Amino acid sequence: MLRLGCLQRASRLPRLHSLSVHGASARLGAAARLRCTAAAADAPKEPPPPPPPTVGEATRMEFQAETKKLLDIVAKSLYTDKEVFLRELVSNASDALEKRRHAALISGSEVEGAPEMAIWIDGDKETNTLTITDTGIGMSKEELIENLGTIARSGSKNFLQQLDESEANSSASANVIGQFGVGFYAVFMVADEVTVYSRRHGAEMGHCWKSTGDGSYELAEASGVAAGTKIVIKLKPEESNFATKWHIGSNIRRYSSFIGFPIKINGERVDTVEAIWLKGKNEVTKEQHSEFYRYISQSFDDPRYTLHFTMDAPISIKAIFYIPESHVEKWGMARQESGVNLYCRKVLIEARSKRLLPEWMRFLKGVVDSEDLPLNISRESMQDSSLMQKISSVLSKRVIKFLQDLAKNDEKGYLKFYDEFGQFLKEGVYTDFNSKAEVAKLLRFESSTSDKKQLVSLDDYIGRMVPEQNDKIYWLLAPTRESALSSAYMEAFTAKKIEVLLVYSAVDEFVMTNLMTYGGKSLASAENAKLDVDKPAEAESLDEADSKALQAWFKDAVAGVKDVRLSSRLVNSPAIIVGHESSSVRRMMAMVESGTPPELPPQTIEINASHPIIRGLASTRETKPELAKRVAQQVFSNALITAGLMDDPRVMLNNVNALLEDVLNKEGTPQE
Repeated sequence: MLRLGCLQRASRLPRLHSLSVHGASARLGAAARLRCTAAAADAPKEPPPPPPPTVGEATRMEFQAETKKLLDIVAKSLYTDKEVFLRELVSNASDALEKRRHAALISGSEVEGAPEMAIWIDGDKETNTLTITDTGIGMSKEELIENLGTIARSGSKNFLQQLDESEANSSASANVIGQFGVGFYAVFMVADEVTVYSRRHGAEMGHCWKSTGDGSYELAEASGVAAGTKIVIKLKPEESNFATKWHIGSNIRRYSSFIGFPIKINGERVDTVEAIWLKGKNEVTKEQHSEFYRYISQSFDDPRYTLHFTMDAPISIKAIFYIPESHVEKWGMARQESGVNLYCRKVLIEARSKRLLPEWMRFLKGVVDSEDLPLNISRESMQDSSLMQKISSVLSKRVIKFLQDLAKNDEKGYLKFYDEFGQFLKEGVYTDFNSKAEVAKLLRFESSTSDKKQLVSLDDYIGRMVPEQNDKIYWLLAPTRESALSSAYMEAFTAKKIEVLLVYSAVDEFVMTNLMTYGGKSLASAENAKLDVDKPAEAESLDEADSKALQAWFKDAVAGVKDVRLSSRLVNSPAIIVGHESSSVRRMMAMVESGTPPELPPQTIEINASHPIIRGLASTRETKPELAKRVAQQVFSNALITAGLMDDPRVMLNNVNALLEDVLNKEGTPQE
C-alpha cells in the first residue's frame, strides 16, 4: 500500500451506500438553499460547442513498469464500487478549477474572455459515451505523461510543494483536493477506451492522450483544444447505464454534493450543497443547520441539539454533530448505523464511519472533515489506525463534554434528551472502557427518596450519603417502583434512612455491575448489603437454642435450601434469599436456552427470628410437623419470588392449596 496524504488524492469518494436517491431528491429544495457560494449564480447562456479538436500524429508510449503492473489491479479489484470512477473524475475536475482560481489570484485578475469555472458531464446513450469537461488549469504534454503515465503521480502534490517553496499563502489552495493518478485509472472499470484532451491555460497547443488500459497509451499534439480538460469515455457495452442522464445525476447528487463549482449534466445545472462545516460557528444560522441536518440525515425534523466546532490536535478537524429528536431503535427496529461521515477537504473518505466515534454514539448525525488524513492507495480507508483512534478519542470526549454541559446548564432539556437517548449512554458505560467514568456522570435514575419519575444523578446521590453507608452506592433491581419500595430487601434501608437507586431493567443492572465504582465509592446491590437493624426492645424473638434448632430443621425440611441463617436486616418480612445469582441474568440465560431457564441451584435463606411466622414454625414443627413443612416451603417460595428467582410460580399452587385447607380445617372451624 502507498501512504498518500489527503491533498495527494482527494479524488477519493467512496461508496455512500445508505443514501437514498429518492430521499436526496425529496430534499433538493433544502439543498438549493444551501447551494455553494462558488455556484450561487446561474451560469451565462452556453455558447455553441466548438468544432472537435484536430489531432496530429500520435506517439505510442508504454506505461511505466510499475504502472503497467498495477493498472489491472486498479481497474478490476482495487475499488469496491464501479461508480467510484465518476466521483474520482469529478474531484479531479474540481482540483483543476481550484488551481485555475489560484493562478488568477496570483496574477491579480482572470484572463479576459476565460470560460466559466464549471464542470460539464454529458452522456450519449446512442454512442455509449460519457464526456467530462472542466475549464480548470489544464495539463501540458509533460504533465499528461507524469500524471497519466504513472500510478499515484500527484499533480496536486507537486502544486502544493511549489506553493511551499514559494512561501505562498496556503489558504489560497485550501480546497485543492484531487489528482490525476490512481483515481483516474478507476475509469477503466467501465471503459473500453479513454481519450483525454487537455490544454494548459496560457499555452497555445493542446494534446490528446488515449489508452485502452492495455499497458500503453498514445500521445499527440491537438489543435482546437479548449483550455482545461475533456475526458471522453467509450463505455463497455454492459456499462451503458453510465451514459444516461438519470444515472449520472443520481450519482452526482448522492456522492458529489459538496463540490464547490457548478456541475451541469447534459446542460442542466445540478444543485450542490454548501459545506457549512468549513464555516465558523457564528457564521451558520439555525435555519442553515436545520436544512443541512435534514439533507445528511434524510429526515424531516429539526435537530434537537447542534455541536459545531473546530480543533487543531491531534490533527486539524472541523466537525458538526447533530442530536436528532428521536431514533428508530426504540421501535424495535434493527440496530441503526453510525450517522457521521468522514471527509477530507469536502471529499468523502468513509460514509457512516464506524471508527470515528464509539458505537454507542451511533445516534449522532453529522460530518467530520480533516485536511491531512493518511489514506491507503484506493482512498477508501485510513492507513494509520492509531491516528484514527486518537481522533475518535478526541471527538468522543468533545461530545461527552457537550452533554455534561447540557445537563448542567439545561437540566429540563437534558432530561428530555435522556428519556429518549438514555439507552445509548448506558451502553457507553458497559462498552466504552476509556470513557465510562465520564459517561456515568450523564446517567440518571429514580431514587427511593425522590418522587416518582424524578431522576437523580450519581453525584446527587453521593451528595446525600449518610455515614452508615460505608462509602457504598446502593441500587435495587425491581420490575416497578412499587415492588422495589415494598421489597424485603428495602426494609433495612428504610429503617436506617439510606437512599437506594431504583433500576428497572437488565440493562440497568448490567450498567451497575460494569461500572463497579464511581467517585471513589463502590456500587453494591441492595440485595447483597450487610446492614444491621436495631430491634425494638419489646420485640419478641427466638432464643439462641430455639433458633439453632429451627435452622437445622428448616434446612432438612425444605428441598432446595443449602443453608439457613439468622437475619439482622429484616424488619417486617419473615425471610429473604441471600448470596444468589442475578434474576435478570437468569432470565437472559433462559432466552438463550430457548425459554428454558437453567436449573436453580440450592439457595441460602435468612430468617427473621422475631417474625410471627418464624416463631410459629419453631413451636409447630414438633406439634404439627406436616403443617410446619408446608409453611416452611411457602416461606422459601415467597423468598424466591422476592429475589426474582421463582421461574414458574405455578409450582407452588399445590402447597398453597394444602395450606388453605389446613386453615379452614383448623380446630373450631365448622365441618361439613
